[in-house]
Amino acid sequence: MFKKAACVGVAVVFTFICTEAKPPFGGTIFVSGNIITPEDPSAFVSITPNGREERRMFDRRPGKMEKVNAYIFNAKFDDGQTMIVQVNPEFGEKRAFEEAKKYSLVIGQMPFVLRKDVERVTIHDGKKPFGGGNRGLLIHTGMGESYIRGGILAETLYHEASHTSLDRTHAGNKDWLTAQKEDPEFISGYAKSHPRREDVAETYLMYFAVRYKPERISKKLRDTIKGAVPNRIKYFDSLKVSMHPVVKSKWDGVEAKTPPPVTPDDLKKKISKVAFVDAPLSEVFQRIEDNSKVNTSVHWLYMKSAGVDGKKKISISLTGATLEKVLTSVLEKAAPGKLGFEIRKGVLVISSRQAIDAQKQPKKQKKTTPKNKEA
Repeated sequence: MFKKAACVGVAVVFTFICTEAKPPFGGTIFVSGNIITPEDPSAFVSITPNGREERRMFDRRPGKMEKVNAYIFNAKFDDGQTMIVQVNPEFGEKRAFEEAKKYSLVIGQMPFVLRKDVERVTIHDGKKPFGGGNRGLLIHTGMGESYIRGGILAETLYHEASHTSLDRTHAGNKDWLTAQKEDPEFISGYAKSHPRREDVAETYLMYFAVRYKPERISKKLRDTIKGAVPNRIKYFDSLKVSMHPVVKSKWDGVEAKTPPPVTPDDLKKKISKVAFVDAPLSEVFQRIEDNSKVNTSVHWLYMKSAGVDGKKKISISLTGATLEKVLTSVLEKAAPGKLGFEIRKGVLVISSRQAIDAQKQPKKQKKTTPKNKEA
């Protein structure tokens, strides 16, 4: 491929200085955290244990396929998709279930176009990079925790799922290759180094940010993306794909219902009666949401850091209390002083106080150099 150049005219001396254009980013999953957030909708419905089974699973720690007696779970999504989640037995049964559910919820936030070819999810311990392709996703939970802290867990899974569901159809497509040739640059140095293997996955996350979450990135970043890969953006725009549950389009086979935004007035509404005896907290929250008709998002990842999970049992009885009073009472019963709630972007978010307070702090923009290659 010929080298593209960016030329700047210097009128004073009547000369031109030309420099070879460079990709704007090193790796796109590191560009901007929280393009996808925990309160975004998920198509995930349920996770069901399905016993143990001998499985050959690729593990990056030894760098090869390993035969293990894995915990098997069936993940179900509201557009009819199902996945097998196979978890390394090193976790034990309880934690294997928790990890399978945690990552299935985030996978459900991906549009169907990225999930469609994912048939299985493999989960191991260890701080090794994620992987995608061959109809699967590979997760190492040690690295997953790093991605969570950096606000790029979903972004990383978007990248890997692009390998699984997009590469086979688009990486060698003549229209994609034409767009690649005509664009001013590659979106990242990683894509430029591996144009057939990484360009689609590297570009799609930035395309998604520009087209579906533009309010979550700066105008400068939007302009940078559009300036680097305008023809690739047009290519993705031309595809007739399902973006459920992100948005409803005429190509979707399911209805993606958007609940009305939550307002402070909703917290003042009274609930006739709330009565639970040794009920799991997950059931309590679900009943409260059903009775109040308020769109609720429980951030279990952060709740867990406060020592609370969905199996925590509480007993409470209130009559004629407001939704605000009910939530305050339930959270104090579950973990005094450690939990809280707030209305965020039209959603009632229930989380740890620490996580809620952190969201209110102004975020500093900083450049991040990728420490690990994306898979």
